[in-house]
Amino acid sequence: MVSVEQLACRLEKYGILLVGGEKGKGRGIDYINIQELPLRSERVHPFGFILTTFAAFEGEQGIVSHVEWLISRKISALGIHAAGCAVVPESLLELSNTHSLPIFTIPIDLSYKEIFKEFNELLLGENDALRVQIEEMNLQLLEAVAQDKGVSYIVATLGKYLASPIVFLDQSLNIVSIWTNNTYNREEYSLTVKAVLEQEKESLYKGKYMEVEKVLTESFSTQHDLAFSVLPIMEHTENHGFLIICNNGVEELMVNSAIQYGRTALLLDAVKRKSLERFLKNQEIRTLEAIIENKRRESSRSSSLSSSLKKMPYLYVFRFDNEDLINYGFTVIYDKLGGINSDNIIWIYEQEVICLTSIPYEIQHLKELLSALQGVQCGVSDGRPIKVEADLSLKYKQAKRCLELTDQWNSNLILFQNIGVERFLFLIKEESSMQEAARGLLKPLLEFDECNHAELTKTLDVYLKNFFSLKKSAEELFVHRNTVSYRLEKIQDLYPDISFENQNHYLLFAIALRLID
Repeated sequence: MVSVEQLACRLEKYGILLVGGEKGKGRGIDYINIQELPLRSERVHPFGFILTTFAAFEGEQGIVSHVEWLISRKISALGIHAAGCAVVPESLLELSNTHSLPIFTIPIDLSYKEIFKEFNELLLGENDALRVQIEEMNLQLLEAVAQDKGVSYIVATLGKYLASPIVFLDQSLNIVSIWTNNTYNREEYSLTVKAVLEQEKESLYKGKYMEVEKVLTESFSTQHDLAFSVLPIMEHTENHGFLIICNNGVEELMVNSAIQYGRTALLLDAVKRKSLERFLKNQEIRTLEAIIENKRRESSRSSSLSSSLKKMPYLYVFRFDNEDLINYGFTVIYDKLGGINSDNIIWIYEQEVICLTSIPYEIQHLKELLSALQGVQCGVSDGRPIKVEADLSLKYKQAKRCLELTDQWNSNLILFQNIGVERFLFLIKEESSMQEAARGLLKPLLEFDECNHAELTKTLDVYLKNFFSLKKSAEELFVHRNTVSYRLEKIQDLYPDISFENQNHYLLFAIALRLID
């Protein structure tokens, strides 16, 4: 931006003199405009150099009143042509000195075109200098990406050039980096931005950036005259975060180029980091599958898990009724859940989608996701910390157990922490010695069924679950109640010393049947 002082030096040779408001010489001039009519238009923007003869104004008071209005519009300087106002009124000079508004007198025989000519030459020189600066900044940004200096360095470099507060968010709307100059309190600025993001996160997820810009602008308007831009950092359809820039009068001619260079640098940095993350995630996925399949060598099991896996204690398994839709389902799940939290691993394993994440997803988000997909069930592990490989294997089994219960409970979303007594039975079942004891107890039943193609084991399970009701048991087994009675007699023959109505015997067989299920 051309300063008043720079232009004043150029205009002196034409006899154009600075007669008032010298303290405002450091102001910048963004444009020059001629105003001869006493109109108060919204088209008068800040940082202007207004040229006038005041010939159409009535009296000194009318001139002073209009200049007061021009001051309220934050103009940078005023040029008064002698053709209409040979002598600048003292009251006007006093006003200019009070508000540090530079006033120039223009000789009667001089046209405005000389002023425009000098301003344009200065502006071209300024633009050339700005172009050099912006290219140097771009080179600095690209070097930062190449040398892995990180997002904070890129944000600070761009912020210093624009002299504007800048915030960079990741895909999950967490503040990754923030830069402010001395004009704004960093902590206050950060808290206000966080509050707006919490309020407007759904708008950002849905691409309604203008709504967020409006709320941010309104949030700061009580203390600072600021406006905001929210710019997504995108690679095709993949979102890598958001750049929030406060606009406070930076030269419009170059600001867009500077911002675009900054966005490009942030995108390159994100893609570079993403490539590394994908490589590491591929390695981690192979590790996870080996743990799930129990194929890890003993030497590997004794080694510690990676720190990133230890930070992901929540495991989700999505099962599809129609396996032909699994690729589509994976894309939807990856887009929805990956957008909420980027710190996760999502992949397809044995016709199911598995997601391992550091923070639990909101139940409402999961319900909306399952509602959109249709024919998909989700089982969720507990959130206890992961310390060893066995913990990960256990979490997978927990999620799978929840999936097994979806049909029985008529629900497409079941959390391990909410399955009640099933949770304790599951933990007991994981003890191999307990399973061996259960199979030993039920051996007569299991062997009889195998040799005779019978269903005594299932019949006893259903009978106990229905608390000795022959009618309900028959309905569930789709047989006549006499058939149930006959089978129960066979069972009693196998266990002559057992009374299933005895509380201890009932619990013993009920738990054993669950353990071999």
